[in-house]
Amino acid sequence: MDRKRLSHTGYFVVMTLLIITLCTAILTGCATTGRGHRDMTAVSGYFNKDVKTVWDAVTQAVEGIPIEIKDTEKGILRTRWVTGWSKTKTTGILLEGQWQERYRLLIRVISEQNKTYVSVNAQVETKAPGGSQAYRWNRVVSDGAIEQEFLKRLETILGSQ
Repeated sequence: MDRKRLSHTGYFVVMTLLIITLCTAILTGCATTGRGHRDMTAVSGYFNKDVKTVWDAVTQAVEGIPIEIKDTEKGILRTRWVTGWSKTKTTGILLEGQWQERYRLLIRVISEQNKTYVSVNAQVETKAPGGSQAYRWNRVVSDGAIEQEFLKRLETILGSQ
């Protein structure tokens, strides 16, 4: 056997695999999400206001988002889906396309002693820009940013009253 020829063939195979891997990575891109653990205290809070005042503030905070369910007796408010474009997912440099993203809020308002407890959960779904995944929404874990933004808005409204 010719050792020189064998080592040259091995080098060619390794380089070919490396080039194929690099091209695949560039063409497909990556769809990354920040999959960290959520801090549940950041998506809920207690307010030193009565339930009616907090309900009015919650309704004012969701202004502009259609409401699907509002049951003050059970303390539940659920919005309709809000659709937009993902800021974190992309299909890569060469195959440019944006993922669609939608969310809806589930807000619970509960009276506890002299305070009112508000809990906010966001259901988040994404949809790919092409292929078979472009026809269905896929549930993803919320990073808590939507919930925190809503609670800040609620705190601002309640603080100004």
